[in-house]
Amino acid sequence: MLEHVGVQILLFVSVTLLVGVTLRHMLKRVAIPYTVALLIVGILFGLVYRFDHSNMPALYNQTVQLVANIDPHLILFLFLPTLIFESAYAIQTHLFKRTFSQIALLAVPGLILCTSITAVFVKYVFPWDWSWPVCFMFGALISATDPVAVVALLKELSSRKRLETLIEGESLLNDGTAIVLFTLFYSMLSANHAADITALEVIGDFTWVVSFGFLIGLAGGWLMILWLGKIFNDPLIEITSSIATAYLVFYIAEGVFHVSGVVAVVTLGVLLAAQGRTRISAEVKHFLHQFWELMAYLANTLIFVLVGIIVAVKIRLNDPQAWLMLTILYLAVLVIRGVSIVSLSPILKHIGIGITKDKSLVLIWGGLRGAVALALALSVVQSDHIAQTIGEQILFLTAGIVVLTIVINGGTIRLLLEKLGLNKLPEAKQKTVDKAELHIQLSLQREIEKLRKDENFEAADWSIILQHEHINKLITEEEIDHLTKDEHELTVAYKRRILEAEKRFYWQQFDQGMLSIKAVQILNEAVEHALDGEPSIYPRKEIYLEPIDDSNFELTFYIAHSFIQAQKSNWRHLSDLEAPKHIYQLIAQELEQNIEQMQHYLHAINQFEPERVKQIQTLLATRVLLNKRRHKITDLAEQGVLEPAESEKLLADIDEQIHKLALG
Repeated sequence: MLEHVGVQILLFVSVTLLVGVTLRHMLKRVAIPYTVALLIVGILFGLVYRFDHSNMPALYNQTVQLVANIDPHLILFLFLPTLIFESAYAIQTHLFKRTFSQIALLAVPGLILCTSITAVFVKYVFPWDWSWPVCFMFGALISATDPVAVVALLKELSSRKRLETLIEGESLLNDGTAIVLFTLFYSMLSANHAADITALEVIGDFTWVVSFGFLIGLAGGWLMILWLGKIFNDPLIEITSSIATAYLVFYIAEGVFHVSGVVAVVTLGVLLAAQGRTRISAEVKHFLHQFWELMAYLANTLIFVLVGIIVAVKIRLNDPQAWLMLTILYLAVLVIRGVSIVSLSPILKHIGIGITKDKSLVLIWGGLRGAVALALALSVVQSDHIAQTIGEQILFLTAGIVVLTIVINGGTIRLLLEKLGLNKLPEAKQKTVDKAELHIQLSLQREIEKLRKDENFEAADWSIILQHEHINKLITEEEIDHLTKDEHELTVAYKRRILEAEKRFYWQQFDQGMLSIKAVQILNEAVEHALDGEPSIYPRKEIYLEPIDDSNFELTFYIAHSFIQAQKSNWRHLSDLEAPKHIYQLIAQELEQNIEQMQHYLHAINQFEPERVKQIQTLLATRVLLNKRRHKITDLAEQGVLEPAESEKLLADIDEQIHKLALG
C-alpha cells in the first residue's frame, strides 16, 4: 500500500511543503533567498539518495527516484500555467504597457542574440563537436531566464515597480521565445530534411507559433470575460474559472495546435488584469489575487526542490572535462547576457521608461536560469533523435548553470541591490513616507496624552511604555528640515502618491457600483496618462469631456461626479501625508482648479436635462445606502451578532439588489 505511486507523490508534496514553510520561517531574519534555500534542500535530498540510499527507508528511495524520473513535459504542463498566469495577472498593466517595447526588445531580439552567441561559443569552444542545430537548440534553452529570487527581493526590499515589471515581463516573454526557438531547432534535428530548412522558414515558423499563441490567449481571455460578466459575487465559480482557463489555454496552444502556450497564458493573464478587472466581482478580486499568490508559492516551493533532486540524481559527476566546460560556460553565460544588455542599451535608454547603468547591472546579474531550462534539457535526454551522450552533456551543463545562477547570482543579488542603492525607495519617495510617519507619530503622541488621563490606564507604567521605539519615536527638527529639501523631486513624489491614490479611488467607486465600466476605464486611463513621465495633477485634458448630448449624457455625468469626488479625496490624502507647506499649496491649488473646472461642466449637465440628473442621483444614493447596509451586515457577522447562515442570506438579498442596480 505504502509503495503505491500515488502515495509517493502525496508524500513528496506534503514533505516538500512542510520543509518549505519551515525554511520560510527560518529565513525571515537571514539574507538567503527562499528559492536558493529550497534548491539546496532538493540537492541534499537527491545526494542522500545517490550516495546513501542503502541506509534509507525504501519509501524514501522510491519517492526520490519517482521525482527524479518525472516526465519533463509534466513539469511544463503542471507548473508553467500557474507561474505564468500569476505573474501576468499580478503585473501592473499600465507599467507593462509602458515598458512593453523594452520587454519585447529584451525577450525577442535580446534572447535571439543570446541564443546565437551561445551557439557560436559552444560550437568553437566545447570539445564535443556538436552540430549547429544542437548548438542553437542548447543556446535557446540555456538563455531562458527565471528571476523569481530577484523579483521577490525587489518586492521585499524596495518599491521598484518599474524595475520589477521590466524583469518579470522579460522573463514571461523570453520563456515563450526560448521554448519556441528550442522547439524549432529540435524539430530540425528530428526532421530528415534538416539541412534543407532555411532561415526564412525558421522566421516564418517562429512568427506563426507566437502569433497563433497570442490569438488563443486572446480568445480564451475574452470568453472568460464574457462568462464572468454573467457571474456576480461567487468566489468559487470565478476562481475555478480562472484555473480552468489558464490550464486549458496552455494545453490547447501547446498540446493541440503546437504553438506557444507561454504566450497564450501571458496574453490571458494580462487581458484579465486589464479588461477582466471590470468583470470580476468586487468582493472576489482580493481573494483571487491571494489565491493565485498561494498557487505560485506552492508551485515555486515544489519546483525548486524538484529541480534540486533531479540535478543531484541525474547528472554525471565523474567527468572532469564536463566540469571544466561548465565553469567556462557559467562565465560565458554572464558575459553573453551582459553583451546582449549592453548592445541593446542605446535603444533601451530611449524607449519605454528608459534604463540606467545600475538597473542594467541588475538585469545582467539577475538573469537566473530555472525550471524551464531544466525541463527542456530533460526532454533532450529522453529524445530518440539526439545521441544519448549529447543529451547527458546538455543535461549536465544545464543543471549546472541552473544551480550556479540560482545559488551564486540569486544568493548575492541582495548585496548587489544594496551596493547600487536599489534596496531602498528612491530618496524623494522615501521622504514622503517619512513625512507620513511624522504625521502618524504626532497623532500617536496626542493619543498618548489622552490615555494618560484615562482612568482605565491609571496603573500603567508609562516609563516602560514610552521606551518602546515605535510608540515614542522622537522626531528632531533636523529630520523635519531634511524632509523639505530637493523641492522638485519631492513635489514629483507627492504628486505620484496622490495620483496613485486617485486611481484606487476610481476602482473603489466602480466596485461600489458608483461608476460604469466605460467611465472607470476613461478615468483610469486619464490617471495613468497623468502618471506618465512628469506627473501632472492639472490640467487633465483627457477628462475634459465633449459637448453634452443624449448619447453620452449618463457617461459624462458619472465621470464629472466621480472626478470631483476624487479631487476632494486627494485633498484629504495630501493633508494626511503632511506635505511641506509650499508643496501642499501648489498641489492644493491644482486640485482646486480641477474641481472648479469640472463643477462648471457638472452645472452645465444639470442644466441640460435636470430630470435625468435627478434619476441618476437617485440611483447613486440608493446604491450608497445598499452598500452601507451590506457593510453593516458584514460588521455584525464579524462581531458574532449574526450567525453565518443569517448573514449569508441577508448578504445574498443585498447582492441581488445591487446587481439589479449595476451601472453596466
